[in-house]
Amino acid sequence: MLRINTEIITGIALIFLATLFMYGSLFFRAWALILIVDYVLIAIGGGFIALGVWTLRNYEKERTEKPSHH
Repeated sequence: MLRINTEIITGIALIFLATLFMYGSLFFRAWALILIVDYVLIAIGGGFIALGVWTLRNYEKERTEKPSHH
């Protein structure tokens, strides 16, 4: 079952924020000067998404390996 956790939500939000900043840099010259920060935000967002997927996989593995007490 596919679920979503806070790391995945954080990653999606950071990528969305970086996309908005990149779009804003088309209109504001000051934002265009710090365009590299947008790429860093995208990388951090991707890292958060990868961490969230990794956490979900490990959590599901731990849940299935525990013996039942019933």
